[in-house]
Amino acid sequence: MSAAATHPRRLAGRVAFVTGGGGGIGRAVCERLAAEGAAVVVADIGAEAAESVAAALRADGAQAHATALNVADRESWGAAVTGLPEAFGGVDIMVNVAGIVRDRSLPKMTDAEWSAVIDVNLRGTWLGCQTAFRLVGDRGWGRIVNIASTAILGTFGQANYSASKAGVVGLTRTAALEGARRGILVNAVAPGVVETAIVEGVPDAVRSQWLEKTPIGRLGKPAEIAAVVAFLASDDAAYVTGQTIVADGGATTGDY
Repeated sequence: MSAAATHPRRLAGRVAFVTGGGGGIGRAVCERLAAEGAAVVVADIGAEAAESVAAALRADGAQAHATALNVADRESWGAAVTGLPEAFGGVDIMVNVAGIVRDRSLPKMTDAEWSAVIDVNLRGTWLGCQTAFRLVGDRGWGRIVNIASTAILGTFGQANYSASKAGVVGLTRTAALEGARRGILVNAVAPGVVETAIVEGVPDAVRSQWLEKTPIGRLGKPAEIAAVVAFLASDDAAYVTGQTIVADGGATTGDY
């Protein structure tokens, strides 16, 4: 049975644009939105990774298009949008997943490490929101889902990452205020630690600390984050905007 057969078709007729779609959470989001009936634009700085995901979606019966995209570069956004197939029409759903880490303690962090993370994680999300506003235009229906992180509460060695993700939350709230009159709902998902390539090399001792803090007793799965994104992208979330949904197995429950 295909993945499409196991999920409701809440997004049939919609077109979704997913940044960072080549792997990890981004790939899971592409798979879930396609399973729910959306045509999916898989955008990633790695063109081969994007095409690999798009090809897999097409093999499963979905409509998918791959595009190379540097989210921090405005011209790259323009090229990606201009290159969309005519069959896709407009874009209804923008999911800003693309992000990077460049960890180092604050006193030792370099200008390059700070700027790289802010440019991709925050500027890239801002450009994604701008692009979505333009693509939705006056059609009166749109969804933007931004990926934040529980690092908004502060994480040792991640001053750049924490600042960028806190900025994403503030951006989400403001974009929701401006988008409401256009029919564009804007929300964020803040994952905790998720089993992706970024955490594969983490020492066992650190992983054990994460698990001790997580009431559910395990790390998250990309598909579980994608499920929250799919909800926010659907009409089931028609009265939800400006919110950040934390998906971390309860790890930060006592920290807010």
